[in-house]
Amino acid sequence: MPERMYKMKYQFLLFDADGTLLDFPADMTEAFHRMYAAQFAAQRPFRQELLACYEACNNRAWARFERGECTKNQLYISRFVEFLDQTGLTGDPEAVNASYFTALAETGTPYPGAAALVERLCQAYKLYIITNGNVVSQMPRLRHAGLMEYFQDVFVSEAVGVGKPDKRYFDYVAAHIPGFQRENALVIGDSPSSDIQGAVNAGLDSLWYDPPGLNNIKSDAFTYRVETYDGILRILEHV
Repeated sequence: MPERMYKMKYQFLLFDADGTLLDFPADMTEAFHRMYAAQFAAQRPFRQELLACYEACNNRAWARFERGECTKNQLYISRFVEFLDQTGLTGDPEAVNASYFTALAETGTPYPGAAALVERLCQAYKLYIITNGNVVSQMPRLRHAGLMEYFQDVFVSEAVGVGKPDKRYFDYVAAHIPGFQRENALVIGDSPSSDIQGAVNAGLDSLWYDPPGLNNIKSDAFTYRVETYDGILRILEHV
């Protein structure tokens, strides 16, 4: 792959983190357990239904954010306001959120093969992370996962001030990558509503990483679609 560097269509690969390279469900579950032990164990023993309730609250909050209906901080707090309301637990939503982020920053689980994939690709492409995560936890998680060394830079939406799929996020990314050209950039991510729609909004090609069973959402807006890391390599080897 390195010897084709100047003949390839793409030079800049913009990788999503969670769901694409990092196993967010595993990290979220671990962080929630640690947060719950610190914040709520004295009120009620943990039950699996509590985690399911939080996941539903979190998913609804992220959907609001992606639709532009709330800020990132409102997303963070509102999910725990809803969680407390639905479970009857008591606590300060801001303190609970801070505890959760502290625990999340101690995680960082890469999907099998993720490190090998980006290690290979960084020999021929300039790799960047584009993520709607938060500054407190996202950078430590990438380091713990052993992925940071392969990327030129990381663009966390919280630091940018706006997130995917907003065109302004991608405009910021484009302005902060030396020599960036849209026709030579490819967005790679698992989320149709965030990564793929963001690429559409920004006029960028996209590669939808869509492993079987992980997405219930359908999309026809992508440039390419694959189900495996090997599929990513095959696409890049032929364009």
